[in-house]
Amino acid sequence: MEKDMVAGLIIKNKKVLLVHNTKHNGLRIEPPGGKKKAEEGWRDAVVREVSEELGVEVDPVKFFGAYNTNSPEGKFSVHMYFCDIISGKLSVLEPKKIPSFAWYSYDELEQLSKSKILVPNMRQALSEIRKYL
Repeated sequence: MEKDMVAGLIIKNKKVLLVHNTKHNGLRIEPPGGKKKAEEGWRDAVVREVSEELGVEVDPVKFFGAYNTNSPEGKFSVHMYFCDIISGKLSVLEPKKIPSFAWYSYDELEQLSKSKILVPNMRQALSEIRKYL
């Protein structure tokens, strides 16, 4: 069964904010996000997930796209939104799962994509994301 997921694309100074996720035995680099609860809307899920992971409140200003991916953890439908930070300070709130975060340029994303450390939905969206970085 496909899992509904959300991800927030936060862009500043031609760089995108990505978290370093160590939850699944190794490092994955991905946008902040996670599972959508059955009772919540897509935008509400993005707001909740980004807040839980990074301690900031975001406004999901625009739907970016939906990407279907397969991984060892299962099948996912990831709905991505452009988000603006509206309050709070970026912080590591779940250090065992997400020990750090960083801002990445398009060239850096390309390198990460080649190494497969970048999650599949970001690799799929890379050419479209380039327009914004």
